Amino acid sequence: MSDPQLVIPHERWLPSYLRALDEFRARGTVLAALLSPDDCEPGTTIFQLFDDFRVGKNLPDGYVPESTFWLVEGDEYVGTGSIRHRLTPALERFGGHIFYAIRPSQWNRGYGTVQLRLLLNEAATLGLAKVLLTCEESNVASARVMEKCGGVWQDTIDHTVEGAPRRTRRYWLPTGN
Repeated sequence: MSDPQLVIPHERWLPSYLRALDEFRARGTVLAALLSPDDCEPGTTIFQLFDDFRVGKNLPDGYVPESTFWLVEGDEYVGTGSIRHRLTPALERFGGHIFYAIRPSQWNRGYGTVQLRLLLNEAATLGLAKVLLTCEESNVASARVMEKCGGVWQDTIDHTVEGAPRRTRRYWLPTGN
């Protein structure tokens, strides 16, 4: 790891981002927050969708404004992180304020911790003093990242997401604000 940075998504990193989407698909992982150009209406780019979501424009029902960032190292996309500007009752149960994902070829290299720390700094600039993060109970790696970044476990809840029963761990993290 040389000098990973959090950036606003940009064309410069799109080829690497698309390769990362292929990595996720190859593992059978589908993450709704990782937009594909195929998800866009004609005449719209994923960059326009990210901008719209940031300012709360054209949001799907139940969505809140969110700022999306890419973790990059040089010309390589490493991961995606997004900060929801506020919570809904549904996000309080699953999703929380911050989503983050590291491309599979970069797992277990410390990028998740770096990315979350950078996202916490960005959350502070949005005026959030503390943020809620969630993960499936079985996602030990994500729980470990949250704890390394100062996360305090609130509880583990049972609920249903998209028709499937889940056990979700919920953590509160300070942003430094």
